[in-house]
Formats: sequence, C-alpha cells, structure tokens
Amino acid sequence: MYLASQRKEFILKTLAEHGAARTIALAKQMKVTDETVRNDLINLEKRGFLKRVHGGALALTHKSLHEDIVTQDDVSIRIAKKTVQNIPASVVMFIDSSTMGYQICNHINSKDTHVVSNNPTLLTRLEGIPNLSFYCTGGHFDREALVYVGQDAAKAAGSLSIDMVVLTPDCYSPKHGAGYKNMLQSEFIKSVIPADAKVIIAMPSTSVANNPAFYTVAPSQVSMLITDEALSPEMADQIEKSGVKVELAYRRPALQGAEVHRNFRLFYNDHILSLFHSIRYSRLPVSSSSLEPISSNPPRR
Repeated sequence: MYLASQRKEFILKTLAEHGAARTIALAKQMKVTDETVRNDLINLEKRGFLKRVHGGALALTHKSLHEDIVTQDDVSIRIAKKTVQNIPASVVMFIDSSTMGYQICNHINSKDTHVVSNNPTLLTRLEGIPNLSFYCTGGHFDREALVYVGQDAAKAAGSLSIDMVVLTPDCYSPKHGAGYKNMLQSEFIKSVIPADAKVIIAMPSTSVANNPAFYTVAPSQVSMLITDEALSPEMADQIEKSGVKVELAYRRPALQGAEVHRNFRLFYNDHILSLFHSIRYSRLPVSSSSLEPISSNPPRR
C-alpha cells in the first residue's frame, strides 16, 4: 500500500516518463481504488503539477515538479549528455520512449538533426530548437505504454531513411542484447531498425542486469552502450567482448581545498591581472574639450 506522498511521487514520475497516465492503470499499479487516484490527481492539479483529462491526467508542457524529478537525476543527465555528444550533425535519428529519452531530448541541440519517435509527448521537448525537425510515426496507439505501435507506425518510420537509432531499453544483456517489458513496443522496435543504422543504447548501469520479458535487439546490431561509471568492470568486459563499445558517463569529481585555491590563483593570474594591465596601459581616445579641470584644493564648506 502506497502512502499519499508515495502515490503522488509515483504519479508524477509516470507522467514524466510517458506524458500521460490513466486513472485505472495507476490504481492497479499502486493497488488502490480509482477514487483514491482521482483525489490525488485533483490535489496535484490544484498545485499546478498536471492537467486532468477524462480518464486520467496529462503532463504539463511548461516546467513543473514532474520535470524537476527527471532533471534532478544526475546519472540520467550525464548519460543523456554523453549520448548527445555521439550524435553527428545532419542525421535522421529514431529515439524510443522512456525517462532517459526525455533527458536526451532535453539536451539535443540543432545540428540540423531530424528526430523520429513513436512517442508524441517526447517530441514536444524539441519544440523551438532552431534547425531541428521532428516527426511522429502515428499508427496504433497503445494506451498502456502511451506510444504508437503496429505496422502503420513501423511503415511511417521506415519511410524516413533513419541513419541512427537511440534506444533506452529496460534491460541489456551481453548475450541477448536489449530488451523491453512491453511486447508491442518490443515488436515495433524490431521492425523500425534499418539494417545499416548505427544503434546506440543509453541506460543506467542499474538496468543492465534486469530481466525483461522480450529481448529485442541483438548485440550484433548494437554499436555502443552508454551508461554510468557504476557498471562493473566484469560486465563492461563481457559487453565489449560481444563487439559493443562501452562509453561511461563519469561524474565530475568535486574539487578539494588545495585544488580550489590553485584554480582560483590560475583564474586570477589569467583573467584579473590581464584585465588590470589592459586597463592600465590602454590609451583611450578622448577629446581635450571633454576634460574637466581638477583642483588640487578641496572645496570649502
């Protein structure tokens, strides 16, 4: 049984990941009544965290608490930034639906990139970025996963000449590859990957050992796995032996006292002193008529 605060956190995380949630599904997942969930949604809407609709709720498009929950996840941010660094310019890229997918979209810059996804809410994160276009596949809408799936969605994605596929699966195995818990999403991902596309897996190390219901992408199809530094050396070695390059998104170490002092001294020498000398020795073009006479005697009171 979830406490009230735990229920609200669960609802907001679900909205952050999928963009929408149904009352019935939330009640089933948290093992509470539909009425309890509706009351939670009413409370969260009054506080400005979501928008209620018939049968459930939608994530807000402006910044709210559910976005803060995502953006405060340091591991996801580091992995997302590392993933974006590996996206070349002028590429047609497919990205799937997950919290990590949202983070990647938060950090994508233009680079004349074309982004394709079967998650309509995820694509709203890309609005307003110059020189970037995005396409939603359409197709059959899976109300559980809140994504488009099926033959029509796969056909639409296949018509766009995808160069790169960025996947954020529920699991990765050195032997079996990437896997998903949702069968329809798994089948869709299988059909959407072109034979010559570069496939990047982006996921936290805690998900590598999970066991999904449906393995989807074999290691032979994967070019790179991007994760955090908590991945064990043994697991990293197994993955690389299968032909997949492992890239770790390291946490930036905090500066110690001596290093902080050294960095400040270097900054002072490089910037403050140079600014002082440039001001001291520069000749400013001024008109003599604009100069006021200066008296050596202070004014009398």
